[in-house]
Amino acid sequence: MSSACYSSIALLLLLFTGPMAIADGGISLNQTRVVFSAADRAQTVTVNNSGTQKFLIQSRIQRALDDQAPTPFIVTPPLLQLGPERKQLLRILKQDQALPTDRESLFYLSVLAIPAQKQSALAEAHLSMGFRFAIKLFYRPEGLNIAPRDASCQLRLTPTAAGVRIDNPTPYFLTFASLKFDGHLIDLDTQPAMIAPMSAQVYPGNPSARQAVWQTITDFGGSSAPCLQALPSPKDPPA
Repeated sequence: MSSACYSSIALLLLLFTGPMAIADGGISLNQTRVVFSAADRAQTVTVNNSGTQKFLIQSRIQRALDDQAPTPFIVTPPLLQLGPERKQLLRILKQDQALPTDRESLFYLSVLAIPAQKQSALAEAHLSMGFRFAIKLFYRPEGLNIAPRDASCQLRLTPTAAGVRIDNPTPYFLTFASLKFDGHLIDLDTQPAMIAPMSAQVYPGNPSARQAVWQTITDFGGSSAPCLQALPSPKDPPA
């Protein structure tokens, strides 16, 4: 296949990137996130093919979905063929590279799935459709000052003229499963669902809102217990 053809495939793959492990063409991942603790020797993810077609699967760890730079993690096997009604275990290993010890680090497991074709078909084809799945990989150092299960309700919310500011003082990446201000559900498809450690996001909302309720996504992909916070009166807008 020509290099121009491969370039076309790569562009199409970007269009099918999603943050969740949603099945496409029979291919799916068995989880929606990976937590790699400092004490772990490896973590595993299973790729499933529930369809009737063979796929070429390529897996790698990235710092961002469009970043090709090397990372401290490798995936084995990086390239494989996955037949119909088959599954394959991907093994994630950490290499010897220092990462922050006071907070989590974020990476992505990216899995490309391209339908396998016979040589005769490849000779005639000009384009092959593929799918990319991407799930978050959190590297978690040892000795963090708060347990993961206690982090969700540590968020600090402050009404401002622009909406509601949410500060994350914890060392964890916190991803909202739901967020409500005075019962009004925030659309997390159009607003950032994740807040990085020791950072903040401002969400649109009524500055006079008096109560916030939220849940975050746990290590296992479920929802945490609800957190509730009464909101103070909004501060005066900055000069």
